[in-house]
Amino acid sequence: MAAQTLLTTGTTFVSSALADINLSFSAITVVGTGPDYQDSISFLKFDLPSLPVESVDSAILRLFVFAKTGVSPSPIAVNRVTSDFDINTVTYTTRPPYVPTASTADISADEVLQYIEIDVTAPINQWLNGTFPNYGIALTNPDGTTSIQFGGKPIGDAYEPQLVLTYSSGTTGNLAGVHAQVQESPGTLIADGENVIFDTIINDRAENISYNAVTGEFTISGTGNYYINWWVTTDGSGGPVNMVFAVLVDGSTVSQGNSPIVTGQVNGNAFITVSDSPVTVTLENQTGAEVVFANIPVQADITILTVS
Repeated sequence: MAAQTLLTTGTTFVSSALADINLSFSAITVVGTGPDYQDSISFLKFDLPSLPVESVDSAILRLFVFAKTGVSPSPIAVNRVTSDFDINTVTYTTRPPYVPTASTADISADEVLQYIEIDVTAPINQWLNGTFPNYGIALTNPDGTTSIQFGGKPIGDAYEPQLVLTYSSGTTGNLAGVHAQVQESPGTLIADGENVIFDTIINDRAENISYNAVTGEFTISGTGNYYINWWVTTDGSGGPVNMVFAVLVDGSTVSQGNSPIVTGQVNGNAFITVSDSPVTVTLENQTGAEVVFANIPVQADITILTVS
């Protein structure tokens, strides 16, 4: 299985209270009904990459929730936009038409300040196979009483919307690997210099990659090229004001990912060539202090792919 995490090419929201004002500069997007913005609709755009398949096995829209009103869960509906529009000029008055999809979610108060996930596999595959053109996504809240604030593109990588695509290789033997997550350490500490211990194997399709769940070491036993993609969600640090994690090969840093804030997501990737196997690959906390994993269902994620 292969996985790609895409960031938006643009976000905005339109407001009936500001009917002729473009809000693409906003660090947040608002969905629903409230006294400040009245009726609000969020719009997102993603550029889909060229893939070796016409459909993906899974497409997950990830949205960071900054705030919501009301005690009861707020419904979010994912809609397919049906005509082109410009994120940087669209307003409530000029908003494009859209149609509903089957992708929905209910946002509860205890999901504030974390990412929520919505399965959007069906509408994404309709874009990929050419059934409909990719004009973007509209997010609406049909309850008429509550509103939700999500992170927008101007806020940066740690909080902006993400689209996670997982798919089978289009060419047998050219792409294989292992996908693992941390699911059992919400709110726990990882010391400086300590490896991230991935406790759950999501998928394993690599004969030449093994994993030690005690040490957090992946062992690559075959020569060739390997692509590594990872993310860690944090909720504070014992020292610095920025998070740093790094991929190490045989104990040497080959790629770092960092975030200038201590609460949110740190992500990164690495492309390595193994000419003399075996080698060990680890993901290490290099913040300079202990870090707290976020109190959410998945605290970290890594995919290691072998590429012929």
